Amino acid sequence: MVQQQLVSTTKQRLECLICNYRVDPNDESAFSTFPCNVRAFMDEKFKLWRCPDCKTIHCLDVVDLDHYYAKYPIAQATLTWPFRVFYRKLRKQLTKYGFSKTHSILDYGCGANGLFVQYLRQQGFTNCHGYDPYGTKDGFGDPATLQQGAFDYILLQDVIEHVEDPNALLDRLNNLLAPGGYILISTPNASNLNLNRPDINDICNAVHVPYHLHIYTPESIELLGRRQGWEFIDSLRPNHDTLWPSLNARVSNEYQRILEGPVDVFFEPINSRKVLTSSRFIFFAFYAIFGYWLNFYSGMSIIFRKSI
Repeated sequence: MVQQQLVSTTKQRLECLICNYRVDPNDESAFSTFPCNVRAFMDEKFKLWRCPDCKTIHCLDVVDLDHYYAKYPIAQATLTWPFRVFYRKLRKQLTKYGFSKTHSILDYGCGANGLFVQYLRQQGFTNCHGYDPYGTKDGFGDPATLQQGAFDYILLQDVIEHVEDPNALLDRLNNLLAPGGYILISTPNASNLNLNRPDINDICNAVHVPYHLHIYTPESIELLGRRQGWEFIDSLRPNHDTLWPSLNARVSNEYQRILEGPVDVFFEPINSRKVLTSSRFIFFAFYAIFGYWLNFYSGMSIIFRKSI
């Protein structure tokens, strides 16, 4: 069993950036504690709190994020067939709102390997771009990429919860988005996260301390969009939750539970033997078929349109 140590710093997030509520740092009942779910830091745990007014969730302690991102497992990811299924769904979602090979698209925060950009280019989309502030200058971390705008479509997939100031980020993206363009924001849904259950992978993965600094409700994401003058268009099911057998959030988290591992297991070779010999295989098989309809709805995708 891993001995976990509570991380505490002198600088803390005590004020809600959505409604300006201020939490009392001396009120222990206001805080919950979750472990880090990345292998390199599983011995650390962190406090967070939910704003009683707008229900936004905030990670309490401000840490050196460069230290934690240095061993972030997504850098190991490759464009395997499950990712292709997820990205096919994402492409179809965008197509519903006019996306075609004639349009330009920016995947902001695409990761060091830009998997969705890779997928689109393989599908014949030539005007697709990816940028990630933690990427390398000779890869997807080149700021010159942003000069390719204005973009017809912008993706913000599991990014906004990682940034300290969402208004500054969205303001920057608004300047990169063409008039009449669409922006799709995918992020955990604070409304459906029970902070009393750090033992449930579906919740622990969505909380994802210390990487997720602020976790929003649908209402707070819509508020942030309206501050930019964007029109709310639709709320979509996240692309990683599909009707394909075994490719849904519930079965993914059951797989993680069987391997008794951190989120790193999602970016490593599939361990079929461990699943098939597990005493929980029956649960895995059940969720593989029915998991799509038994979702915790711990994630959300919201699409906006910029006025012309």
